[in-house]
Amino acid sequence: MTTETKTGVLIPYLIEMFRFQAWMAMGKVTNPVSGEIERNLDVARQMIDLLGELEDRTEGNRSGDETKLIQGVLTELRLNFMDESKKPAEPAVPAEEAASKTEAEPEAETETETEAEKETEVETGTETGEPSREEEQSEEIKQSETESA
Repeated sequence: MTTETKTGVLIPYLIEMFRFQAWMAMGKVTNPVSGEIERNLDVARQMIDLLGELEDRTEGNRSGDETKLIQGVLTELRLNFMDESKKPAEPAVPAEEAASKTEAEPEAETETETEAEKETEVETGTETGEPSREEEQSEEIKQSETESA
């Protein structure tokens, strides 16, 4: 394996490793070891700074794809870090609890239907249990095909 081949594989791997660590430190993904969503913005900042240092130190020695990758990852992480730094600190939460909270919130929103949604249900027959217009037309076509055969 040549040095060029190693660099082509190792730099993106290194970038993704720091990216995942930063996501984990921002509380965006579950820590696979503890099974909890942990938030430590100091660690997230260190991971982002390490990626920035990697970008600076490898300037002129990266491929175009590696440059796009590291710049995209840094932009993504910096924007998310800014969003996270505006939020209040939260204690570590087991992944199951975090998942149940995010699942419960959308359900509350979906309980209230708009009038347009109710009208659509009546038109399609989903609310009354009756066949929709499309189903009736499909049935008529099937019957006419059966009769002609």
